[in-house]
Amino acid sequence: MKKENRILTYSEFSEIISTTRRIRTPHFLINFRVSNENKARIGVSVSKRNGNAVTRNKIKRQIRYIVGKNFDMSRPVDLVIVARATYNYLDFAQIENELIDVLSHIGE
Repeated sequence: MKKENRILTYSEFSEIISTTRRIRTPHFLINFRVSNENKARIGVSVSKRNGNAVTRNKIKRQIRYIVGKNFDMSRPVDLVIVARATYNYLDFAQIENELIDVLSHIGE
């Protein structure tokens, strides 16, 4: 995923989380809103409850990979994906199916 398609600053994260619709799944909390730009922007958040730094970075890489591979980045939407503590990075196929299913309903 390109850097222009990422949400990087704390202020953007907090604005999107506090003012947007959200979808809850067993492993994710997804906040989204329609954007003024002609591209999607994605932010990923993983808390310390998910594990140490190596584990959290692995989870973020997995989520970015799934989104980059299966989400149309030309859609004007801002997403903040929060991995819940129940996220198990070892069961990648199940996580991928869950996230793809949720992302297909966003923006409809």
